[in-house]
Amino acid sequence: MEWSELEGLHDGETLWVLGSGASLNYIDGAFFNDKVTVSTNFSARALGIHPHYAFSHYHHNAESLLADSSCVVTIEHDTITQSLWQDEQPHHLVLAPTQYDKPPGSAWNPITSHKPGLDQIAYGSSSLHGAMHLAAHLGASYIMLVGADCGFIDDADNVDKYPKGIVAYPHALYNKHHKLMKDYLEANYPVKIHSLNPFINLNLEGHTFKGVS
Repeated sequence: MEWSELEGLHDGETLWVLGSGASLNYIDGAFFNDKVTVSTNFSARALGIHPHYAFSHYHHNAESLLADSSCVVTIEHDTITQSLWQDEQPHHLVLAPTQYDKPPGSAWNPITSHKPGLDQIAYGSSSLHGAMHLAAHLGASYIMLVGADCGFIDDADNVDKYPKGIVAYPHALYNKHHKLMKDYLEANYPVKIHSLNPFINLNLEGHTFKGVS
């Protein structure tokens, strides 16, 4: 399958993009049974659900996700090694082109210095940005982010069953890049982006949140 074949497959729909934040601990996986989901790395697996799509800019993660995702999207050149995909490409793996010949780094800006071409996918400090771009490319009218916390809930920054050893960048950088990705997508696609609060209001039902200061 090619990147171009995914364009507009969910035109006008609401797509749910899963990050790995601790707020996922307060959402029943069954909530997503009737929803089109795009998982960032292993977020869907941590919830115990089979996502429609998954994105990672790491080839070794993408290879692992093939077993329990209907479609896995990664970039042509692994973000760390810059190597091409080493194994046979299964039908449900999409190798998306990017403009980057090295990791984009903290100065990443999809609106100016790192603006992708029309046939390319963008990502910054997190695979979440690629998952957001994938959802827009699929034709979403609304993207609902879930678990894009950029902080700690009760001192936890990942959903409980998320694999250990995933490198985390400072929340301030995530926060900055998430906003840049939202601004880029809303300027270039007919999409609006919001985030799900799993609690009844912003008081978080007594839980504590420590975010960007």
